[in-house]
Amino acid sequence: MPPFTRGHTRNSSQASSVSTTSASTTPAVYIVKKGHTRSSSNSSAVSNDPTSASSSVGSTGLESRSVHQRASTMPLVTTSATTTFPSDSGSLKCATPNPSVSSHSRSSSSSNLVHAGEVIASTGLLRGKKKDFVVLTRNELLRFKNKSKAADTFPSLNSIQRHSSNASSLSSTNTVADSAASTSPLESTICTLDRVTALFEVGHMHIEVAFLDEHCSPRSTILQFATRAETELWLHRLYSSVPKRTVAHTIPAGTLDSLRAYLRTRKDYYEPAFKAYRIVIQQHAQNKSSPKGATSYDDLTKIANATTHAILVIGHYAVHLLAVDSKPSTFSSPHGELQSQFTPLSSHGIVALVHLAMSPRDSTLYLSFRTPLSPVRSLELASCATKDIIQSVRSSLEHLRPCWTEYPLTMDVPEYVQDEPLVPIPDPDPELKDDDHVYGVNGFNMTLAAYCVAYGIPNALKNIAYDVVWDGDNGLVFRLLPPRKSAGLTQMSYSVLELLCVMRALRWNEAFGGISFAGISLASLQDVADHYAPIELDQTRTANSRRISKFMKALPTLKLEMQLLMLCSTALRMLDLNGCVRLPKYGQEMNERASGVIDALMHVAKRATSNVDSFVFSNIQIDLYDFDFLVDVASSRAAHLRNIEIAHCGLYERELTLLLQALEVHESTLEGLDISENPGRISVYSLNESLYRFQYMRHLYMRMLAITSEDLPLLSVDTLSNMRLQRLVLDGTRLRRISVKHLCEYLSTSRSASLVQFSIQSCGVTGGDVGELLSAMGKSPAKQHPDLTVYIGDNPICTAGFDVFLSSITKLGTNIRRISMPRIEFHKEQFLCDFFIVLASPECNITHLDLSLLLIPDADASAHACNLLGNVFARNTSLISLNLTGETSKLQVARIGHGIGRALERLSENSSLRELYIEGNELSVDGAMLIAQALTRNRTIRRIRLDDNEINLQGYTAIVNSIVESGNTVIRYISRPKIDQAKQLQRIRDLCVKSEMEIALLREQQRSTSSTASSDKEARDKFPELKDKVEAHKKAAETLKVLENEWERVYARLDKWLKRGSGASSATLAYVDEEETEEQEKARKAWERLRGAGRIGRKISAGGSVVK
Repeated sequence: MPPFTRGHTRNSSQASSVSTTSASTTPAVYIVKKGHTRSSSNSSAVSNDPTSASSSVGSTGLESRSVHQRASTMPLVTTSATTTFPSDSGSLKCATPNPSVSSHSRSSSSSNLVHAGEVIASTGLLRGKKKDFVVLTRNELLRFKNKSKAADTFPSLNSIQRHSSNASSLSSTNTVADSAASTSPLESTICTLDRVTALFEVGHMHIEVAFLDEHCSPRSTILQFATRAETELWLHRLYSSVPKRTVAHTIPAGTLDSLRAYLRTRKDYYEPAFKAYRIVIQQHAQNKSSPKGATSYDDLTKIANATTHAILVIGHYAVHLLAVDSKPSTFSSPHGELQSQFTPLSSHGIVALVHLAMSPRDSTLYLSFRTPLSPVRSLELASCATKDIIQSVRSSLEHLRPCWTEYPLTMDVPEYVQDEPLVPIPDPDPELKDDDHVYGVNGFNMTLAAYCVAYGIPNALKNIAYDVVWDGDNGLVFRLLPPRKSAGLTQMSYSVLELLCVMRALRWNEAFGGISFAGISLASLQDVADHYAPIELDQTRTANSRRISKFMKALPTLKLEMQLLMLCSTALRMLDLNGCVRLPKYGQEMNERASGVIDALMHVAKRATSNVDSFVFSNIQIDLYDFDFLVDVASSRAAHLRNIEIAHCGLYERELTLLLQALEVHESTLEGLDISENPGRISVYSLNESLYRFQYMRHLYMRMLAITSEDLPLLSVDTLSNMRLQRLVLDGTRLRRISVKHLCEYLSTSRSASLVQFSIQSCGVTGGDVGELLSAMGKSPAKQHPDLTVYIGDNPICTAGFDVFLSSITKLGTNIRRISMPRIEFHKEQFLCDFFIVLASPECNITHLDLSLLLIPDADASAHACNLLGNVFARNTSLISLNLTGETSKLQVARIGHGIGRALERLSENSSLRELYIEGNELSVDGAMLIAQALTRNRTIRRIRLDDNEINLQGYTAIVNSIVESGNTVIRYISRPKIDQAKQLQRIRDLCVKSEMEIALLREQQRSTSSTASSDKEARDKFPELKDKVEAHKKAAETLKVLENEWERVYARLDKWLKRGSGASSATLAYVDEEETEEQEKARKAWERLRGAGRIGRKISAGGSVVK
């Protein structure tokens, strides 16, 4: 890192005395906080262009070392001509200084003189020394033959005593070569100060001045000084005299257009972020050929030519360094002109910046970048626009990280630069400015895209899929989804860099309260070690401004990233790693069999250095190594655990008992527990004893647990009443009669009023047991939660007490309105008929009913049962959502059947139903026609799912026509019958393939008989069917093409109507292939309530699948 000292200012009025003490070698390092007040001014002279794009970044080995690594003495001075910048006659004209400017014009104002000194004009092995005199004015750097000549122009120099011992040295390559024969003028201008591009030290006694000459050609002049004190004095005077805006800030319009074209080819152009500056790339530190104190002409030339004049371009996602070609192209094509004018040197992602520094004494700028698994790449630059470059980069960082409160970046810059307001970069899409719900997603998308570009995988954004949902406990939850399909193939898992892009984009993000990698394999990170990570982590601070410990720096990449996710975000409260780590193989060493994440996360949680208090480790095999860490944290009160999920983790009775006992110290904080699907046979006595202590428990999941044969309830009424349960899930766990009695007693009390989900699917309870449970809920003195859903599916309800179950439904009142009972087997059809009769009665107040996959004796329901279902549609006034989804497989048929079409005809009489799910019932075209007739009069249904019903194009077209022609603006969603469409088209494709095979066979037979036939006509007459087959094949192919086009036309017509209808009634659009689920609707409404209450200022929706 550069040895700079903070606190220096760049002021022309600074005191002239300069200390000879060298700068401190310890840089001031700190984390830069966001939140500066930003203004609308900008220092860069560029025009506006509304185009924006992504980018791809390459990188070369352009690196340099720190100032203290340079040679301490460079005795000669040179002015080297390099490449020529392309000039634009209409934008920037190079003013040619007159070498014979009147001395009277300069002496008219003695205040113009800033500094002067005698220098060595030339030196060499066989040449003698010739002394010149250099004068610095407020506008120019001048050279005279001697002091007397300078005094003619500046009379005030006569009062200055000559100090020969401290003479400076100045030389240029052309002076050394031609000094014997040259007839130099009375005076010459080295450069005008407004044309200086960079000014920086080279070693301890040299100063290099980079500028544009009168022909707009870049040149460099190196000044040598006898002492360090004089070097400091000259550097201070020169740096203070250079104006704030020079040619480094101003680039011709034609060159800017070419730079824009270059960024467009790299997909990195975005006009509000576009900036361009002239810079000098310092490479003196890499030149080790010159020995200390060398003064030869060759060494002088090497030093001068080592400086590279270039242009620094800031795009949307990356910083680009481009050298300018001295021979502009003569090609007319944009690509040819671009390739000839600019030579790309390197490109670096802006978000990969880890260190930013500038010198307070000259125009040196240091940029350090690091990508994963790679060392730090440092750029040593110099430019008079250093401050503007730094502010532009900082503005880009804020723009690319809108949800971040801190920069993971160390800066060593003067305080006046830090305090200067930043210029905000507007959002790429101005139409999204007022829609916070969408802007938040774009904010994260930009951050993720920036990391993909910085890590050299710009196309990864097309493969990464995610969504953002609202969770009442954790707020916004980011969920990484499986990779999208790419080039027709599905990538099974993410690559190392893709996962790191996601994790780095999430590391400092303060928008998400939860992060979920559920179902995503993180195995690719388990065996990866970043040996260069300590270099970056030395400057990294956690959210609490703590340093990263040395033990973390040696961790594998997966453990390190997981720990940093916990440590760097203050808003993060939940981490879901459900099934994200591969199961260990038996026979491996203990430390190798560990999951790789549980011990790392528990190590942080135990020290209470993070706000994460909810962990999901389900479907991760927990061995003894991980289990020791888990129990250690569970027994530590400092961990303040709120939720722990360890379903299907291979824990046995001893492990489950120890863990529950250890968790007892969190009796005042633990709100969620999931111990489902573990093989251990747990004792119900010890289970109730432990659970009784958790009086704040809200979510309890105990699916498929094996319990002891003790004559005790699974959960006693005392245990249940002592908790504040909202979700109680016991699916697959056998419930004895005593357990049902305790559940009934609990459900009849007011302590159950907070329940939102009560699930006893596959628990072996009878219809009488279910009836008692429902009756207990109906008798509760407190009103149940309006969203309470009871799940009773896959239970033998019809075996015993079915009449009790039917009676309980009529007595529910308004306490229970949502019942889910899929996979119910009705042994007799009369049971189903009786159930339909109860649903049609006015005493039934159920609003949401799931009857999917119901089993009846015959393959399809009888006409009587379908007529009773029609009565439900016509008479029931409470049902809002009804699920009658069926399934046909080789093993069983679970559906009502095609007779449901007769019941659907009575939908026209319904006045309450909004959602209807009838997939997999083989409605056929006749059923589709009946639905079409009902939708012409029904004005309540909003969503219908009807795929896999043998509905061809004719039936679906009838449904679409009925909606459009009747002007139905209420309906929001109709599923596309993709399965039925594929079946219909496949039948025609099969006919085409069959006809092709028949035609090929007939033609082969015709060729074999043509040799014996007297003529071709005789051969054709033997196969008259060939012509008919060819005509039939052509018609089939034409029919296939027509059908494909007609399906798309019908979809487009429905899309257009649904957008129009939904737009007329609501601001939320639901497209044909995008259904807003009930969960998503709750999330949207929760956002609206929070926003209306002023608790949030920005809404964030999904990235991969939109949450409306």
